[in-house]
Amino acid sequence: MGRSEGRAADPFGEGSAWGDCLPAGLGAFWLGVARSFPGGWPWSRFALLARRAARRHLSGPVDTRLWGHRLRLFPDRSISEARILFLPRSWDRAERRRIARWIRPGFTFVDVGANVGAYSFWILSRIDGTGRVVTVEPNPDLARQLRYNVHVNGVQDRMRAVQAAVGAARGRGLLAVETRNSGEGRLVGTGEATDGTPTVPVRVVTLADIVEEAGLDRIDCLKVDVEGGEADVLRPFLHGAPRSLWPRHLVVELGRGPLEARRSADLPTWLAERGYRLEIRTRLNGVFSLA
Repeated sequence: MGRSEGRAADPFGEGSAWGDCLPAGLGAFWLGVARSFPGGWPWSRFALLARRAARRHLSGPVDTRLWGHRLRLFPDRSISEARILFLPRSWDRAERRRIARWIRPGFTFVDVGANVGAYSFWILSRIDGTGRVVTVEPNPDLARQLRYNVHVNGVQDRMRAVQAAVGAARGRGLLAVETRNSGEGRLVGTGEATDGTPTVPVRVVTLADIVEEAGLDRIDCLKVDVEGGEADVLRPFLHGAPRSLWPRHLVVELGRGPLEARRSADLPTWLAERGYRLEIRTRLNGVFSLA
């Protein structure tokens, strides 16, 4: 059988154990081939071909081990989940190389717009027992998946999973979620057109709320990926927080599409005025350090 071994009616319910949905047959074979290639050019091209073959034989949920963690993923539901499942060495390679240089004992990481927590679980695998991860995701389905994966790994004492959107002010909001890619969700304003994209009501908090609720006294690295709303996360916090709480390093999405790019166009300049140096710029992200 090529597809995952088991299928639970509720993939994150009490009766669904990790290991029920392990890949088998041709799906497992091509998954192994895709993961066998080192990251970077030209190997990523061969890995993409193997991924294409694997996806013909796999449909979510898929149980897998990544970075020493047991994860349940849906590669046919989300681009991000497919990338980390099939191409864990190539995924955001430049960003992760830079973060790896910063990791020290007690490293504190905050992941705003975590999706399924790829950055969070990768960092958790690299920090010692004194480090902390706070992962924040508003999409109810993805947040539930995050909590499940945190639970099956028994890392509740080191990783805090928060279901909320992060914006300029606390309250309630609507999250527009792309049906073809559940990882793309953005807060929409009252009366804002969504072109038929479904919306779900969500709790909205500020970054200051997240820091206070988690009891953080510092942030070593903050990742923000909220589909064009990055300025609404960062500006109120840097205006109001003491400098001792300012993130030492930032990984910020600077524009996946034209709308998101316009909304974040002046953010690098604004950050530079506050002492953040742009270290690298990738296709999607800017990586900054506080001078």
